[in-house]
Amino acid sequence: MRKSVILLVGAMLLIGIVGFSAIPKNTLVIGANTGIFITLDPAVCYEVLPSVVDMNVYSGLFKLQDINGTIKAVPELAKSYDISKDGKTWTFHLRHGLMFSNGDPLTADAVVYSYKRVLKLHKSPVWLYESLGLTANNMNETIKKIDDYTVQIVTNKPFAPNVVMSILAQSWGGIVDPKVAEAHAVNGDMGSAWLTDHSAGSGPYVLKMWKRNSMIVLEANENYWKGAPRIKRVIIRDIPESTDQLLLLKKGDIDVAWNLTPDQMNSLKGSKNVSIVTVPGQSDEYVGMNAGWGPFKNPKVRLAVKYAIDYKSIIKDVVGGYAINNQGFIPYGYFGYVSKTPFHQDIEKAKKLMEEAGYPNGFKVELVTNTTERRRSEAIAIQANLAKIGIKAQITIMQASQMYSKYRQQGIQMIVAGWGVDFPDADALAKPFADYRVKQLAWRLMWYDDYAADLAEKAGFEKNPAKREQMYEDLTNYWFLNGPFAMLYQPLQYWGVRNELKGFKEAAEGYGLVFDLTKVYK
Repeated sequence: MRKSVILLVGAMLLIGIVGFSAIPKNTLVIGANTGIFITLDPAVCYEVLPSVVDMNVYSGLFKLQDINGTIKAVPELAKSYDISKDGKTWTFHLRHGLMFSNGDPLTADAVVYSYKRVLKLHKSPVWLYESLGLTANNMNETIKKIDDYTVQIVTNKPFAPNVVMSILAQSWGGIVDPKVAEAHAVNGDMGSAWLTDHSAGSGPYVLKMWKRNSMIVLEANENYWKGAPRIKRVIIRDIPESTDQLLLLKKGDIDVAWNLTPDQMNSLKGSKNVSIVTVPGQSDEYVGMNAGWGPFKNPKVRLAVKYAIDYKSIIKDVVGGYAINNQGFIPYGYFGYVSKTPFHQDIEKAKKLMEEAGYPNGFKVELVTNTTERRRSEAIAIQANLAKIGIKAQITIMQASQMYSKYRQQGIQMIVAGWGVDFPDADALAKPFADYRVKQLAWRLMWYDDYAADLAEKAGFEKNPAKREQMYEDLTNYWFLNGPFAMLYQPLQYWGVRNELKGFKEAAEGYGLVFDLTKVYK
């Protein structure tokens, strides 16, 4: 085995020079910019592409799955679960015969260890556990082993079931082998330094190698409880430049190009060897208005801005058509999604609203965004749109870190930004966009609306799905008219994919939150 790995590494190091003449049928080669990779420890990892690796190396009690166009959490290592009458105590029943990739048994001890490990390490994902009332201080009371195949957790509130399951289904819910982690622990880090570039999971793949700025190699886990995947080896090559990814994709040296631009994607239309694959992205792109500042205190001014924007033009010209015209805060593919698109550019209506609000001649405002080309282009388009109703927007470009620091201090008048989804439930969007009390987006824009905040909070605890869905529709309709956001679009995620690779679209449904490599084959 050691010899085969050495030979593999040697062969891979030659890729950049000679390329693949033919990629083996049992191998998937992805070209991507891996600069965002920091760690692959599931208790620490919080970036999207690295999470793709983790969610295929580690398994959790639940996993996310696209079911008839909606992303849902379904049992994985848990064969079933029970919820107490008060909605706070969850009892999970594990499948029998589970094992980690090295053959170690996977029992309740590993689940309890892994959940407590997230709380003890207290890294980026920990807030999601803490949002359920699980903390390092109370974990011995709230996370318990009942027997070898039964685990119990107690939340602090009776959350809607999908909220709890969706949080546990993410990559940070991956179960780690305690024996392996502790064998590599240094200074009480529970093996975190070692797990940065090694793995100790039970998912369909095992992390065999991570050579920084070169490649990541995954190999099939022959002990995976569902059976080893069809693709036996996954190689993620570090190819930072999208032009290089495009060239290698066309030559057949990679199966998938991960980071192409819209123009590069469109250049592939009509190709005999490459297909364009798209799925709805798990994020929102928006314009935010500070409801505590000057003219934006008036909801009619905010409504005027929404009617001044040319949404179709921005989708067509800025993102090359790779977006969904979604104007609500809940993305397409989520429970509670509202398909209404009430806003389109109507300059006369916008001018009338400005006049009714007492600003017939407009006003000056600072429009802030970050340094990415897409955001700059969006800001320029919005500046031109607003000028048509007398609003003179002065664009200020900031480094993202500086911009978000000022934003979190409620110091921005108007902003072009985006919001990524943390878990696939409407509660993950309603809270930041409508409930100022959680001190996220609505609070940053000083939209202190108690009706919206109360409805967002109540919907997060509603057990009846039909009633809960209606609550989110009511909230969205209210938010359209009163909120400080103009939702520009929901991005589409897209890839260039060689035609010999099958199942990629099915694997990618829900990307950003889920990516299932077991569905890919040749």
